[in-house]
Amino acid sequence: MDLTFSESEAAFRDELRAWFENNDPGRSPEGEDAAYAWRRDWQRRLADDRYAAVHWSPEYGGRGASITESAIFFEELGRARRPLPANVLGILLAGPTIMTFGTPEQKERYLPPILTAEEIWCQGFSEPDAGSDLAALKTRAVKDGDEWVVTGQKVWTSGAQYSKWCMLVARTDVDGAGGKHKGLTYFLMDMEQPGVQVRPLVQITGEPEFNELFIEGARIPDENVLGGVGNGWRVALTTLMNERSGLAFFLQVRLRQLLDELVEEAAARELLDDPVVADKIGLLHMKAEILRLTAYRGLTTIEKYGTPGPEGSLTKWMWSETNQELAQFAADLLGPDALTNGNRWAYELLRSRGNTIEGGTTEILKNIVAERVLGLPRLKGAAA
Repeated sequence: MDLTFSESEAAFRDELRAWFENNDPGRSPEGEDAAYAWRRDWQRRLADDRYAAVHWSPEYGGRGASITESAIFFEELGRARRPLPANVLGILLAGPTIMTFGTPEQKERYLPPILTAEEIWCQGFSEPDAGSDLAALKTRAVKDGDEWVVTGQKVWTSGAQYSKWCMLVARTDVDGAGGKHKGLTYFLMDMEQPGVQVRPLVQITGEPEFNELFIEGARIPDENVLGGVGNGWRVALTTLMNERSGLAFFLQVRLRQLLDELVEEAAARELLDDPVVADKIGLLHMKAEILRLTAYRGLTTIEKYGTPGPEGSLTKWMWSETNQELAQFAADLLGPDALTNGNRWAYELLRSRGNTIEGGTTEILKNIVAERVLGLPRLKGAAA
């Protein structure tokens, strides 16, 4: 693994730094809707200069960036303290999946408005009884002429309240011939129809980032099947492989920034000479650096084999637990001040509780690392 950048990669990094310096979106406004509109405006500005999805090919409005250049983009985005694009699920998940399995007509129809945030996307995979075990989902799609009628429920659907389209996986073969993976189909579902109801799930931070979807007789045209009927498992795996792509670099930068801010808080309280405090800060520094290096090691795997390896699971697991540890240490270090309503550390402490659930639970990620990194035997009775 070579951690030095080539001349072209260094030039790309410098270009990004200059662009971010000259393009400041300002502070996020108060209120969920206003903040989301602000992020949409920011994404449009990125798209104007082909920065919204640098890893997309120039044919679709990207820059054809390499894997390393894409990592550099997310690092510099975090370092400049600029927000993620509003349509991050469309850019990282829906777009690449449509590029891989979509027809020419689907690519022409769906890709441009993803890039400009004109149409927001959400992901309809998880269900109340099928979270980490996607193949156990019960949402059904029944053929009716040249349409599919869908009934079921999805949960933990990030950004559904702002979404026009949903990457929906539903069961089209209830007989289960060939195994439960074989009867799934991947749909592009229009969220703006009477058969789709979105119910926000308010977190302990007071924010409704996630939602439940109740689908009662929603209709999806046959032309909105992606990758063919019964091929949903394969298509969904492509989406899942891209789920954490690039985000590890953004998150590790943010973790480092939070740690630096906590060190400043400790210094202001003259606590850095306390050996217990210094030891804990040193441990968090070490974990943040290991996370950064592990994220880059994942790039080596992709460059060698063409697809993401289990390192994506490892970096997400490491970030989740380290971020929780850092937020809890801030509360321990700063005392009651860190628990005051409106205090940024109080928010970090509350929001971090969801880190080990969202984007793959830590328990599932540990299984992946155990089986695919350590080569341990598969747990009996584990979900396929």
